[in-house]
Amino acid sequence: MYQSHFKFVRPPFRSATRACGDFFASYHQDVFGMLAEKSTLAGIAALFSDDETLLNAFTGQLLATSPAGVAINAFPTLSAKALLYKLSASAKEAKSRLHAIDAVLHQWQEKYPACKTTGLVLTIAAVQALRDNGWDTLGMLLSRAQECGLPLTLVLTGTPDQDARLMTRSGLASRVHTRHTLRPLTCRETLRYVQAQTLEHGADTSPFSPARVRRMHALSHGSVSKLNALAHLSLLAAWTERAATVGSRHLRLAASEVLPRPTHRKTLATVGLFTSVLFAACGWHFSSTLSAMLPVQPPVPASWKRLTHAPQAPVQPQMDNEVVNLPDAMHQLYTMWGYDPSAEEALCQNAARVNLACKQGNAPLATLEKGGYPWVSELKTGDHLNYAVVARVGTDSLDLLMNNRTWQVKRSWFTTHATGNYTLLHRLSPAGKTAIGAASSSEDVRWIDAQLSQALHEPETHAQTWTRALVKRTREFQSSARLNVDGMPGEETLMQLMRINNTTPAIVTPVTDTPPQTLAKGKAQ
Repeated sequence: MYQSHFKFVRPPFRSATRACGDFFASYHQDVFGMLAEKSTLAGIAALFSDDETLLNAFTGQLLATSPAGVAINAFPTLSAKALLYKLSASAKEAKSRLHAIDAVLHQWQEKYPACKTTGLVLTIAAVQALRDNGWDTLGMLLSRAQECGLPLTLVLTGTPDQDARLMTRSGLASRVHTRHTLRPLTCRETLRYVQAQTLEHGADTSPFSPARVRRMHALSHGSVSKLNALAHLSLLAAWTERAATVGSRHLRLAASEVLPRPTHRKTLATVGLFTSVLFAACGWHFSSTLSAMLPVQPPVPASWKRLTHAPQAPVQPQMDNEVVNLPDAMHQLYTMWGYDPSAEEALCQNAARVNLACKQGNAPLATLEKGGYPWVSELKTGDHLNYAVVARVGTDSLDLLMNNRTWQVKRSWFTTHATGNYTLLHRLSPAGKTAIGAASSSEDVRWIDAQLSQALHEPETHAQTWTRALVKRTREFQSSARLNVDGMPGEETLMQLMRINNTTPAIVTPVTDTPPQTLAKGKAQ
């Protein structure tokens, strides 16, 4: 249908994995790598999500890479007896549950002779449909497999509410070594997912604009299955009109098919209004038959007390719930420098493309504050690492930029949670150098002459080569800026020179707000 119209080689948005088996989303690939590694350990590994199709993709790829694997589905309901029958049809003739489990293990050892050394993976999907006696059978199966020397790994998948149900089983909780609940994709991950789908299936240009992808993310709430369905139907709607790209109307048509329909509130309001008018008419018609006097005198209240409802404070966002990786933070840092690169280009090694240098290392807050440049700081929040751009450093607080949102934290909090690792950008000379000396080009010499003259409030020397006058001015500037006085403008000297001349972004801080007094005096006329 729309495959040739949008120049796709293969039908896109049919699966969350590539033809080679890798997931399009890097987050899903990391989770699968963890699951594949933990599946070699005997015990229980659990993966939970509301997206059943995505869970099936994980278990399918896991079984494809495992030397011995068995898969069953608990939907719509699965008891202990049905579980053993699905594992082995001969278990139905067993006299007891233990005999049935031995029959299952014996069948596995015959079918997979090497399972005692390589282990065996048993995946059970939709565990929310598993009855209580089925959980007990799983515990007996694990214990019996351990006694027989068979490394058995149970991989359970289901809805997120099954996490608590699994951990309340005392016999199974001790055998759980891995459990994870899949989170929805972020907006930036959704943009990368759509771009990866487009490139993987042979199209050079994506038919979805970034605005359409963001709208699809808002409609699907980060669900991969809903996102694939929306993309497929919107492409089909655009193809029927022979449109070059997917428009907003095409996306609305697709959403009306995929997402649940809204309730008919107007119809209910009309019925309610009609009912109210009917009862009012009946009351008016039969009003003559009612007595105007009440049988009991109503009490007279001494005073009226109005109930006052205390306003509830809005729910404040928690920084521990934020997830920001280093490329997203680098994109924010490039934005502060006036550039808007793509997610793939906002890397440290690409700084030279725009005549910038990327500097990484480990330093305390006082050192970075004295430098005066905004930097990306590595933070340990909750149980994961985050990356934030430091935009302001005050006496008692700091301003951090995360996910296009400004967070104000205390200085003590930052010192506790920061690991000290940083990444910052600074501008190079016109010739792309981090230092200037006798071997520098005339362009760099003229540039350093102009910068020193502006900082020291002195006329330019109009030198074309490195001279003693420039060495003297460099020493004077280094002394005023409290740098190492050597007369050679190296990386630190150039960084502070451009910061004092206000040609680079700078953090708002008491250390950098007040420049050295010597730089503002100049020479007496």
